[in-house]
Order: sequence, then C-alpha cells, then structure tokens
Amino acid sequence: MTQPDPPDSRVGAVLPHPLLRDAAEALARGIARPSLPRRDAEADIAADYTERIRRDLTKGEARLLESISGPRERGLALCRAGRIQDGGSLMAHARGMLTRAKISREAFVLADSFLCAAEGFVHFTSGRTDAAVSSMLLALDRCRELRDSWNYPVEGRRIHIACNIERVRVEAGHTQESSVVLAQLLNLIDTSDRRYWPYPHLEYDSEPDRLDDDVRWELTDQALAVLARLDLKALGQVAAFSAWPDGEATSPWAALARCFAEALHADASGDLEAFLTSCAAFFPSGPQRLPRAFGSLSKRLLKVIG
Repeated sequence: MTQPDPPDSRVGAVLPHPLLRDAAEALARGIARPSLPRRDAEADIAADYTERIRRDLTKGEARLLESISGPRERGLALCRAGRIQDGGSLMAHARGMLTRAKISREAFVLADSFLCAAEGFVHFTSGRTDAAVSSMLLALDRCRELRDSWNYPVEGRRIHIACNIERVRVEAGHTQESSVVLAQLLNLIDTSDRRYWPYPHLEYDSEPDRLDDDVRWELTDQALAVLARLDLKALGQVAAFSAWPDGEATSPWAALARCFAEALHADASGDLEAFLTSCAAFFPSGPQRLPRAFGSLSKRLLKVIG
C-alpha cells in the first residue's frame, strides 16, 4: 500500500492561522491512526480468474495463458523500472505467443484483455499516447466480451483500466475531456449507476458486478490520483461531480473524494481558507483507505505550512 511521506517537525507545530493549525493537527491525527487490514483487490480478481481458467479452459490453454503472463508481467516490471526497450521486447514476445496460439475464443479474449492493457502501459511509457489509449480501449472491449459471453466479473477491472486511460490523456494535456470522465467514474464507483459509464459503446449487456467496499476505496483512490494532475479549470468541473441529492454523499469514499476535489480546486485557485477547511475535514480519516490522495494532499499542505 502506498504510504504518505512521514510527517516532519512542522506537523503539530504552533501555527498562527487558526485554520492552518486545524489542518495541521488533522494531518497529524490522520497519520497517527492505526493501520487497517486491506484486501488486495487485484489479487482477488486474479484468484477468481485463475479458478475460471482451471474450470472452463483446457489444461493446454491454461498452461499457455500462464506462459504468456510471465513475460507480460516481467515486461511491465521492466517498463516501470525505466527499461522500456527491454520491457517492450518481452511484451512483443508475449503477443507473438498469443498470436500463434490455436486456442478457444474464450481463452484468447481472456489473455488478450490483460495483454492489451499491458501493451497500453508500454506505449504510455514510450510516449505514444494514441497507441496507449487504443490498446486500453481494446482491453475494455475484451472485458465487455468476457462479461457478455462468459459472465466473467469485470466491473472493477474496467474502471481500473478507465482510470489508466484518463491518466494517459491527462499526461498528454487533454485535461478538460478527462475531467468529465473522472467525474463520471467517481459517480459510477459510488453508485454503480450505469449511466455514468463513460464509454457507452463499450458497455456490456448484463447487470454490473457488485463492488465491495474495499474495491470501491481502491478505485476511488486510483481516480483521485489522476484527478490530482488536473489544472484549475478542469478541477472546477470535477469539484462539482456530485450525483447525490442536495449534495449529500451516499458513502464515506464519495464524501472524501468530493472533499479532496474541493481541496485541490481551492489550492489551485489560491483560496487558502477553503483549502485549509477541506484539509481539516479530509485528513482525520487517515491514509489507510485513500493512500495516494492522502499523500498528495499532505504534500500540498506542507508547502503551505512552509
């Protein structure tokens, strides 16, 4: 789990501005909260898919998918470590294995859903924005087919991929478009209302999987990590993302997400009072549920504290 930077001597210090003091004390309280057990959502998905592979695919197909996953995951690790050419070579090897394979449609779509997403990351690290988005959109289409044809659980996966698509677009400067999609994703995570799915042409036919609370927290944190990269105008669009009547949050993750968006918007617009008020409301929950967002906002507050 990503942890925020450790507090320094400024946290808890005597500060002249009452709101600044309140925000700093809230940060200190949040950091001091005990750690909570946290389920690994990706591991849960992998375990469920592994069970489906053992049950529904042939032994030969299962072995092939495992042999493809090895170079795919090693390639991703190399790209994350900055060895993009080596990682890309391994990914190309995995793609060649899948292309040459004589397997069922189900086995192909399952392998391709993960491989397309991984190839999107390779394109992203290589600066190929359009190719990255195209690969990830194809991964979403594979998720759609997995759900419609074989009833695989894909809701959490597809929201995760959608967050990555918007990260790529934000890095390429498409912040206005991404602000709309991020707002939709935050509402989707909160409500599971399918009208918020931002890619209607990639929607599946059946009802969505139920997302448990741990998954909603994780996906909210992923969306907020992208949101933190937006500029002032785009942040203003997301700060009002509420789908709740009268502005009332329906869940703790949605309430904190809105608080985080409002804090970032206030910070970017120079509204110190609103920023400190939002920080004081956000930090007491601690970093355990939204570690990326907590770390991002704490860095901004420490800059204000100076």
